[in-house]
Amino acid sequence: MNKKAIAILGAIFILIVGTLGFLVYTKYAGNKSATNNTQATSNNTIQPNGNAGTDSTGDNSGNNNGNNSDINGSNTGSPFVKLTDEQVVSPALFYDGTGVTYFDKQGQLYQANFDESGSQLQLTRKRTLNVPLKSGIDKILWPSQGDDFIAESVGSSENKTWSLYDANAGVYKDLPSQVESLDWMPEGDKILFIWLDNGKATLNIGNPDTTGWKEISEMWEQDDEIKISPDGQSILYYRTGNTGVNNSIVMTTPDGKLWQDMVKAGYNFGVLWSPDSKKFLFNKRDRVTLQDQLWSYDIMTGETRNLGLFTTVDKAVWSKDGNTIYAAVPMSGTAGADSFSTDEFIKFDTTTSEKKEYFSDSTSMDGDNLFLSANEDKLFFRNAQDGGLYYLDLSK
Repeated sequence: MNKKAIAILGAIFILIVGTLGFLVYTKYAGNKSATNNTQATSNNTIQPNGNAGTDSTGDNSGNNNGNNSDINGSNTGSPFVKLTDEQVVSPALFYDGTGVTYFDKQGQLYQANFDESGSQLQLTRKRTLNVPLKSGIDKILWPSQGDDFIAESVGSSENKTWSLYDANAGVYKDLPSQVESLDWMPEGDKILFIWLDNGKATLNIGNPDTTGWKEISEMWEQDDEIKISPDGQSILYYRTGNTGVNNSIVMTTPDGKLWQDMVKAGYNFGVLWSPDSKKFLFNKRDRVTLQDQLWSYDIMTGETRNLGLFTTVDKAVWSKDGNTIYAAVPMSGTAGADSFSTDEFIKFDTTTSEKKEYFSDSTSMDGDNLFLSANEDKLFFRNAQDGGLYYLDLSK
């Protein structure tokens, strides 16, 4: 065999070995990529606490169905990011901070995980949970513990009705029409509720479906709304139908032994407890302009303070340490009005009164259902303008 033939055979051999090597590498790389892109199974909770729930079948594809682009249409560094195209109801953070739970407008319950691998947060592994459809849900009252929750609906007459989702039975149970107001106790196994029947109102404690109830006290008014402190030791209530000059916020205890007017002067309504149960926010409405301002009340000192933020407690959230408030404050429109507002978002330090403002110059924001990420570097909210779930990157 001459040298020319040997050279040709050598070249063919090298070509074959190179081709086989390339094919093996490509297959390995593809398998590795597929493995890295598989979402780890998170705990399938029915709601944002740590108790186990059940996914419905056929919706564990791991697809990301949200719109994860910057809301300005390009990666311009805007701190606002849209997470879903669909309208959401009562979004809430997982107990471990790894994702969100929310309803859609048809009453279907979903969960989705966070993907923080890129420059922007995204939702991944969206899945449907096996909860019956219930139309007309306006708000979900999530307890701190347990898999039950209460769906709130507002009828054409502005009257509220409630339905308990019983996780063990897997069904909704309508609460009696005599329930006027309610709130969860911290353990998630009891509720406090106001019962209105034949012109008589009473404050009661009972099971989440109102059975096994015990009367705490009679109430003086028939239109009170109650808010329980996170530690379960205090109950604040205020009138919702009072149109007079003054509307007090009153505190009592679950045993009904203590009664105290906390805020007397002015037209006051709405309550948002701080996580440590030592303070609360409330709205004070100007009788002439009808604008609402956020005020704070310190339980320990009795100090009442105007924060100078023209918004309502429904558009605010406390930090974990109770020293900072995040609020969506209308720049146009009025908080609490039927029409949409256009908001700026404000971080307010209650110890120094220092403010930091965030606003979008391209997309109208009307923020409600505010909640913070686990490490408090992102502020999530529902934009009432389009119903989508958004977040504000507080690090920018």
